[in-house]
This record gives sequence, C-alpha cells and structure tokens, in this order.
Amino acid sequence: MTFFLDESPDVSQRQCSDCGAEYTLAKNFVLDESGPKAIVFSALHQHHGVLEAWIDAILGTFDGEATDQRTTFGARVGPVDGSPEPAATAVPAAAPYEDSDLWGHKLTREEALAHPLIDDFWAVVDFILENDPHVNHHVYGHLGH
Repeated sequence: MTFFLDESPDVSQRQCSDCGAEYTLAKNFVLDESGPKAIVFSALHQHHGVLEAWIDAILGTFDGEATDQRTTFGARVGPVDGSPEPAATAVPAAAPYEDSDLWGHKLTREEALAHPLIDDFWAVVDFILENDPHVNHHVYGHLGH
C-alpha cells in the first residue's frame, strides 16, 4: 500500500483538558492511489519526561455526508517496559474528543483489534510515524535516529 500526504500537516498548540499541560496536535489527510484513505489526528504529549503520541485515524468515506461509513481507531505510541524503542498499542479511539459525525464509530481497543481494517490502520500509523516530521521527531528524535 502506497500512501502520501495531501498537504503539509496542520499543526497547533492545545491545552490538555485533564491536566492543563500544553501539547502539539498535528492533523493530516492521508491518500492512497485510489484517493482519500484517512484523516489522522496526532496529539504529541510530553508529561513528566515521557514522550507519547496519541494517534487517532478515521478510515472510511470522506465524500459527502456518509459519516456512518467512518470508523476511528486509536493508538498510543511511546515507551514500553523492556524495549529501548517506542511501541504502538491500540487504545480507545478519539477518547479526549467530543463525539461528532466526523469520527463515525469510535472503536474500543477490543473492537479495533477484531476489526477487518486493523491492518490498514497500522499501515496508516506507520506512515504517519515515518512521514509527518512533527510526529517523527517527537517519537524518535530523542533516540538519535
């Protein structure tokens, strides 16, 4: 599967509604050879010295009002016990965001792991980690890659 970014990421500074800490939000529109593939929100947090990227990817239909054909997956990318490299794990999708038609169905971790589009989701996450310079630097920049 070959992906590309529609344009440069839309990057803004936000404030966490839970703890008040600032974080960076990078939004991307990911395309493949057939057209729109995903809308991706990457929340880049650094709490207490821990670098984490919370990535929510909306997969589905993006033309018109067919929001019932959208599914949102979530992942946390960051340190894990026993690994020098960050790792991605499935999490409840778009948890900090208010419900809206944009998200379609927000998957739980269990729903995501059993979903037929899970491989597409992980491919989008890998693409964002490699190709969005903000996300890449946040997750890997401290490792000296």
